[in-house]
Amino acid sequence: MKLSSKIGLSLLLVLASALSMTTVLNYLRFDQTLHTLLTQRMNVIINETGQDILAVIDLGLRLENMENLQPILTRRLSMAHNIESVAVLDCNGMPISAAAKSSDAPPPKIRTRDQMTEISARSNDRWIDFVPGHAIAGQILRDSLGLCAGQLIVTANSQTSDEKIAHAWLEMWKSAAIGMMMIIPTLGVLFVLMRRRHRVFEELNVDLARAIVGEAPL
Repeated sequence: MKLSSKIGLSLLLVLASALSMTTVLNYLRFDQTLHTLLTQRMNVIINETGQDILAVIDLGLRLENMENLQPILTRRLSMAHNIESVAVLDCNGMPISAAAKSSDAPPPKIRTRDQMTEISARSNDRWIDFVPGHAIAGQILRDSLGLCAGQLIVTANSQTSDEKIAHAWLEMWKSAAIGMMMIIPTLGVLFVLMRRRHRVFEELNVDLARAIVGEAPL
């Protein structure tokens, strides 16, 4: 393979690698942005609902004795269109009260007593899990003594976000392919110029070799 062909192939590989890396980084950034937005919405609902419930817990009442717990969950359920269910469980994972927009909502992903003990040791009472089509966030509710009083589980529908991410993935690679096709003519021009310059050097090298042996240059 000639030197000009090697240089042209190297430039093509470098540009293709740069476009691929840029496409992947943009996709990851877009994916992180959508997940961050969904997480923030769920955190707002958890904070608002948790404050209302903890205000009652601080008065010495148990979650089972709260008469306005169901209206609170129903009101928080309407704060965002993609929130499917809001549930309150006891420390053993047994449901106390729940509000859901449909019966197709997945069951809340609870934390057992052993898992909550481990979470308490790490000082991390809040979590969020992303599964295909859904996002499940939870928080351990604690009384004024720091003991577990229950769990708050919020389930959101992430199907729209997943569809946007999949569509963005296809569109980004389509844009990268179009950009690569637009670069190919420029690489062709550079390849022709490099061949012409390489041919000049070859002719000068031949003339030098002929001059060394005493022959007339071409």
